[in-house]
Amino acid sequence: MKHLKIIFILFACFLIPMGIYAKNLTVHFKSTPIEVAMKEIKKQSGYEFVYKKGLIDPSEKITLTLTDATLQQVLNRIFNDDNGLQYEIVDKTILLSKAPENAPYFKRNVNGVVTDTGGEPLVGVSVFVEGTKTGASTDLDGNFSLIVEKGNPRLRFSYIGKKTQYVNVKPDEKFLAVILEDESQMMEEVVVTGYQQLKRESATGSFQTITAEDMAKRYTGDIASNLEGQVPGLVSYDNGNGKGITIRGTGSFQANTSPLVVVDGLPIEGGMESVNPYEIENITILKDAAAAAIYGARASNGVIVITTKRAKADRLTIEFNADVTVSEKNDYGYMGWASASEMIELEKYNFDYINSLEDRTPYNSLLNQYNTGRQHNISPATLQLLRHQLGEIDKTTLDGNLSRLSSNNYRKEWQKAVEREKVQQQYNLAIRYNGKQMSNSLVVNYETDNAGLVNGRNDAFMLNYRGEIKIGNILDVTAGLNLVSERARTPLYDSEWGLITSFNPYLSMRDASGKISPMQATFNLEDNVYANTAYGLKRPGYNQLEEIGLSTDRTRRTNIRPWINAKVDILKGWSASAQFQYEDIYYKSDAMRDADSYTMRAMYNTYTVTDEDSFSVVHHIPDGGMLNTTTSEGAFYTFRAQTDYSNVFAEKHDVQVTAGFEFREQHEKTYGNVLMGYDDQTQTNSNYLMNWGILKDMEGSAGVLGPDYPMYGAPGSDNFSTGDILHRFYSLYAIANYIYDFRYALSASVRLDKTDLFGADPKFRGRPLWSIGASWNLHNEKFLHDAAWITALKLRLSYGLTGNIAQNISSLLTARIDINDIYGQKYATLNTPPNDQLRWEKTSTWNAGVDFSFWGSKLSGSFDFYHKRGSDLLTLTDLDPTTGWAQLTINNGKMVNTGVELQLNSSLIEPVTPDGFGLDLGFNIAYNHNKVTKVDHLPATGSEALQSNTLHKGYPVNSLFSYDFAGMVKDGDMQYFSWKDKNGEVHTSSIESDEFTPEDIVYSGSLDPKVMGSFTPQISWKRFSLSAMMAWYTGHVMRADTEAWTSDGSMYGYNSLAQIDAVPSAYLNYWRTGDASRYPANGYAGGSHVVGNPNYMNTNVVSADFFKMRNIVLSYQFAPSVCKALRLEDLRLRFQMNNVWTSARNDLGIDPEANNPLTGIRSLRVPRSYTFSLFFRF
Repeated sequence: MKHLKIIFILFACFLIPMGIYAKNLTVHFKSTPIEVAMKEIKKQSGYEFVYKKGLIDPSEKITLTLTDATLQQVLNRIFNDDNGLQYEIVDKTILLSKAPENAPYFKRNVNGVVTDTGGEPLVGVSVFVEGTKTGASTDLDGNFSLIVEKGNPRLRFSYIGKKTQYVNVKPDEKFLAVILEDESQMMEEVVVTGYQQLKRESATGSFQTITAEDMAKRYTGDIASNLEGQVPGLVSYDNGNGKGITIRGTGSFQANTSPLVVVDGLPIEGGMESVNPYEIENITILKDAAAAAIYGARASNGVIVITTKRAKADRLTIEFNADVTVSEKNDYGYMGWASASEMIELEKYNFDYINSLEDRTPYNSLLNQYNTGRQHNISPATLQLLRHQLGEIDKTTLDGNLSRLSSNNYRKEWQKAVEREKVQQQYNLAIRYNGKQMSNSLVVNYETDNAGLVNGRNDAFMLNYRGEIKIGNILDVTAGLNLVSERARTPLYDSEWGLITSFNPYLSMRDASGKISPMQATFNLEDNVYANTAYGLKRPGYNQLEEIGLSTDRTRRTNIRPWINAKVDILKGWSASAQFQYEDIYYKSDAMRDADSYTMRAMYNTYTVTDEDSFSVVHHIPDGGMLNTTTSEGAFYTFRAQTDYSNVFAEKHDVQVTAGFEFREQHEKTYGNVLMGYDDQTQTNSNYLMNWGILKDMEGSAGVLGPDYPMYGAPGSDNFSTGDILHRFYSLYAIANYIYDFRYALSASVRLDKTDLFGADPKFRGRPLWSIGASWNLHNEKFLHDAAWITALKLRLSYGLTGNIAQNISSLLTARIDINDIYGQKYATLNTPPNDQLRWEKTSTWNAGVDFSFWGSKLSGSFDFYHKRGSDLLTLTDLDPTTGWAQLTINNGKMVNTGVELQLNSSLIEPVTPDGFGLDLGFNIAYNHNKVTKVDHLPATGSEALQSNTLHKGYPVNSLFSYDFAGMVKDGDMQYFSWKDKNGEVHTSSIESDEFTPEDIVYSGSLDPKVMGSFTPQISWKRFSLSAMMAWYTGHVMRADTEAWTSDGSMYGYNSLAQIDAVPSAYLNYWRTGDASRYPANGYAGGSHVVGNPNYMNTNVVSADFFKMRNIVLSYQFAPSVCKALRLEDLRLRFQMNNVWTSARNDLGIDPEANNPLTGIRSLRVPRSYTFSLFFRF
């Protein structure tokens, strides 16, 4: 009996801890720090945790839900390879330690069950051993069973509508209980505004977030191009006023229309080009007032908030990117210029026409130029025709000479000499380490390209450092430095003769023997004045091959941006922070022209004169080169102090409040200088020999070259300049957010901005700008719980007031101070009269939207409707001329932007393994209607009404107006562009005359696209990914091929063009058809014999709609086994084709993005290019 009692006692002692060990736990952790989770486990199990100080990162959080799970199951889910921790249970103690790098290999069967948060079993859940092809699916009861054969195995559980989970399997673990939570990724997404970080579930504004993964899908070289197609409402398009980004339409008449760029919480002046694209963690676009009004007077155009990457992993990580892009050559055939043979055909038509005229005046003028030694004024082909007519050469010689000219191709020679295929390389190296108390990131980026030019080069170096230190649990200090250093070398050629269109296409840079020969440019090469050594003139000929490397513009741009942020936790939920940023931007251009360059030789010769008294030769331009230097430097300071409070009351009332102030200062200086007689090798110049006053007095007079070559082109007072601009801004702001029971959210913000730009009247010095917003998370309502197909559904409504500013306008009297060229005294020219009522522009915005996600990740997106009303817009108004000013800029304009935006993302087929097949689709479309609703200034004439900068009430800001073209009218040797007035009557007078009134113009359409859309499909299979980005712009118009309606040329041929740079092939239409009612004449038949302006004809306006496949990307991600063999974590390769295909909605073959929509003149298309990319991490 005694022995039985002893055995019983020992057995009981053994069972007691086993009973405690077997006690099941129920846990629910959501972004909970590990140490907090450990306290809850201790509370339920009674087990103590023992570990070394500093082993657990206090910032690391877990999300886990388990019901009736064993202690071992809970611990297995918390301590695993993700955080590098392992555990061991000894009696009532759980010992924690760092896990070894190489885990033991094992093979056995693993069983388990998968349920939802309500405990219901899930059927058909995909269960795969990560890194292998081994997998299984759960049965009707949610059970699964599979063979696990791997070291450190991890199982992947995925199910439509549920969050994918990863579970590490321990060697002693026999059964797994896995709970999959509902997929609510959209609502869990964090929205970064620069002042706050909000979950989308609690946000009331219209936001769009682009992640680093989205940016990495394709290479564009710049951030702005990468945003295209990813953000509905964001448009990057050149409407004739220069390419720029707009968000939800144009917001101002005269002020800035570009969105504000914010990096890591503070606005920057350097723009997105100063941000390393590889370092972007995410980009948030703030569209409506509830999202952007906190930025006050700079928010009307939208805000782009960029958050850069930071160290995350608790170890050293190194990432490397390499992207190499090779572009094809420019296609000049697209320009529509006449070829060498076509030019000779034109010359023949023109010469025959002159000979056919009864009036011999034009022929006699041509003959006079020839007989008086001015053959350089006659085109080479016309000169051959004239010599044949005079009997100097026979028909065989003429045909041979013209045939030789026809075989030349000056443009091809020029392109070969000047251009080459563009090769761009970009490399990025990121080194990051996240420790317990300190983290560091160092990123180096280098980009270089040859600019597609011989002797051209661009180099850019970026360095980013970010360091963060945690002092206890109270203070966080983050500091960083962003450095951008750019260098560029661009060849400089003569502005008149260094272009591809400067010489006739039938000419050549080489003579018949292939030797480089001088070409006749401005001066007559046969003029005897050059043979007179007493004048000391330089050679007058031009040859592009000799100009290579002589003149160069070297530019340098440096952007240094150090910053520091400090945050202190005062009480639970209450913190204070301060941010300071200094931005130094420096730019310098050294445009150096060599003494032997054509520009300097021509200037030297032209300004050579004979002194009237001593008869000696005087060179007013010293021998040597010219160095023109322009410099700008800017210093920008921003300081912000802010306090934040957030708390949850009664588990349902979530309150967040932010308040602070901000101070900014902008100081910019500019300098201009020129050095004459400059020698770069000896660093000397001859400015002491210059007499700038005499140079100005001599303009237009003749030197030793005679009256055919008047003196123009020397530098003057405009080359010497300075500028100094200083502005200060002060702001107070506050934000409040309230969320009830994760269902209803309210937000409000207010900001008061003040600036030195306004202040003549104190009441206009500051303007309060504010917003309110509300949202309703319908998916959290009980009445939708049974709608399992609804993952997330949210309604939003907001209204607010934002502002804008034009820094070139002042409320005070402004003047420009100069020095009199003769007496040397200062004088002032008044620029603008005082305007004590000058104030901020303002924009009021209504926005209603819905965010949705259905069937898990199958379909998600958003839909928005907005109405933006701009008022107090700066615009011109007419004044009584007796005041001294005819016009004044005041706050008296209004306009509206109304539109809708739709974004759809669909994961039609989700791959269950990395080797599986997947199909994702992205679709964006946005519509915007812009209209001017109030403008005071009315055009005085019809020609003014046609100008692009003239505003018209009831029409878009960027509108295209034309005259109603009624055809060509022939009257004797004259030809007229006729037009119809408002009553339909036909006129042949000029549209610059008083006969053409503002009522006679017709609206042709908007220059800005009304609809912008994109489509981005992606297919993945066997670790390959194939994606494309397609974009379309519609609802806008452009002028096209206006040069075909010009009438250039003369009796001397087509060598001196006044209206165009190159003769278009369309000039032949007039001569070949002889139809003067359809085509304007050119050559001598044109010119002054054609009356009218073809630039504003409505018949030259065509649709600018287009559809483009921007790129196709094929990428491959190597399997983990390959990476492991190479000692890498990740390895990817990518090939990308850019500018793949274009379809335009016009019959002229014009690419709307390679055409000036205002002038109708074609520009070069962006050539197709190919990008090869490499990425690896270890």
